[in-house]
Amino acid sequence: MTHARRLPKALTYAFLYLVLLVMIVPFLWLILSSFRPNAELFSDPFAIPRSLSLDNYSAVLSSHPMFLYLFNTVAVTALATALDVTVGVMAGYGLMHHFRGKGATSFLLTLGLFIPTNAFLVPYYIMVNGVDLYDSLWGIALIYAGINLPITVMVVRGYMSTLPSELMESAHIDGATSVQTMIRIILPVSIPGIVTSCVFVVIQCWNELLFANILNQNDVSRTLQVAIRSFLTTFEANYAYAFAAMVLAILPTILIYSLLTNQIISGMTAGAIKG
Repeated sequence: MTHARRLPKALTYAFLYLVLLVMIVPFLWLILSSFRPNAELFSDPFAIPRSLSLDNYSAVLSSHPMFLYLFNTVAVTALATALDVTVGVMAGYGLMHHFRGKGATSFLLTLGLFIPTNAFLVPYYIMVNGVDLYDSLWGIALIYAGINLPITVMVVRGYMSTLPSELMESAHIDGATSVQTMIRIILPVSIPGIVTSCVFVVIQCWNELLFANILNQNDVSRTLQVAIRSFLTTFEANYAYAFAAMVLAILPTILIYSLLTNQIISGMTAGAIKG
């Protein structure tokens, strides 16, 4: 019996290590390649590096306004996250109550998770142009907020649904209004779910390329992902510079995720252990 129990556990660990290997090897290769000359990458990309240097990083930072692109990415991500969290908290709190149309509202929000965002490229482009927000950080941020709103609402709502209804009942007995109950009672205890939704939105906004590329053509509002794409054009492909820029763009998301792992797990598993 003992051996029969150990075998599934060993297979599970073997599978997890295999997945880890498949995920980490390309990332390590990317980091290693970012220190190699472009000519060496073209001649033999998988060979043992003959030399490593920081020339790619210094060239990327000196030849392109990477700090401006970083600021633009941070600004767009922060705006979209703030909008999503604000609406998500209010919607999640509202869905804790019983009202006519609650089922339809929940269905529409769930449906938003399965609609491919690429299908709305043309409508988004026309809408952003119509309100004169093309080549604007606000235009990109609003689109990002709309794209990520369904997942934000569902995560926050899923966590709020695990809270005991006695919290709201006690607040109402004490004379608190609905707004006071949300701000003073529900919001503080929903921090894990809110943090989880924030991490999802931040990672999605930080790594998004398609809409950022379509909704701006100006250096002033260019994001990191669009800047990375500029290293790989039809007439020139500087993979060494692109890899160095990719590493610079990836590191903040890895740092955020590693620091908030416990909150993410707590927020995602809350709905599963309800009751």
